[in-house]
Amino acid sequence: MIKNIIFDLGNVLLNIDESASYKAIEALLDPSKCVDIYQTVFYPFEKGEISEESFFNRLQRRSVKVDHVEIYCKAWNAMFLDFPPVRLELLIALRQKYRVFLLSNTNITHIRFVRKLLERENQITEFETRFFEKVYYSYEIGMRKPDREIYEFVLKDAALIAEQTLFVDDKIENVEAAKNLGIQAHHHHPSGEISEVIYQWLQ
Repeated sequence: MIKNIIFDLGNVLLNIDESASYKAIEALLDPSKCVDIYQTVFYPFEKGEISEESFFNRLQRRSVKVDHVEIYCKAWNAMFLDFPPVRLELLIALRQKYRVFLLSNTNITHIRFVRKLLERENQITEFETRFFEKVYYSYEIGMRKPDREIYEFVLKDAALIAEQTLFVDDKIENVEAAKNLGIQAHHHHPSGEISEVIYQWLQ
């Protein structure tokens, strides 16, 4: 019996196109300096190991020519599309019966943008506390999916029983990692509507 639901953010609740950001960033960079960019720039930023300033500085140092930080910030945020109201309504409805959490690989630049998007497009403030019991952002807790430690941390921190917990994510490696800990998990395809899919799971 499901008592707890852990949602991913991007392409589960929030519509994004990750490739748009990576293409925009790559257009600014010198390919010869970016062989290990995920390990040395993107992942450390997601885990909070480097600051926002250091993140953009590392991008500047790998560029064909150094541009203003705002240029990189716009490119980095190019992935964001919209947050359909039906999904916000879903979260409110689920909280009446289930413990609802958010677990996302993300960074301060993206979360700041998402908060502004929600306020501008959905008139939503206090997103984290209004729609979830607790939010786990990778950059705040120093861990990222699909590493085993992040799932163990969430289960322990929220006092969740794995078998009573449903985890929803759009990346198969994250779903498989959760299943390895006994968590019930759903691999969500972005073309589907999570507000419809979730109730099939909970019937």
